[in-house]
Amino acid sequence: MTRHELKTWPKYFAAVRSGHKRFEIRRNDRDFSVGDILVLREFHPEDDAYTGQVEERQITFLLSEEDYGVIHGFVVIGFGELLPHPDAPVDGVLTADQLAAWHETQASNAALRAADARKVSQSYAAPTTGRAAMSVAADRHAGVAAAAEAEAGFHAAAAKIVRKG
Repeated sequence: MTRHELKTWPKYFAAVRSGHKRFEIRRNDRDFSVGDILVLREFHPEDDAYTGQVEERQITFLLSEEDYGVIHGFVVIGFGELLPHPDAPVDGVLTADQLAAWHETQASNAALRAADARKVSQSYAAPTTGRAAMSVAADRHAGVAAAAEAEAGFHAAAAKIVRKG
């Protein structure tokens, strides 16, 4: 199973997040396969910057150029929610170590999102040649960073509690 990181413009990212969009049409320049994970990262093309927002989906269906109506060199990717890992317990019961490791992973991911959003926020706050500071965008990304930092703190604390348990 491969993870494919893809830039996703805000309009389409919002549609994926809301559940209204469950497909991508992309150039077939990767080895997409059913079961792979799409890591969709919201990207503002005008600012040439990521927002720090991420959605993950699992590929459930592919239509390629061999199929009717798909332009040569492109692929239509159908996706859905992530499926459980094949090693997940059938009864859904996790051990304390598995739960703590999950919280640690979530804390790490949230910290990375926070760092990305903080970087974008700072880039908007500091004017560059030919561009004025954009305080609204800087404030929005600072808010995303703060929320991700809080999430990282929560998961780190939860992991500690579970490990002591």
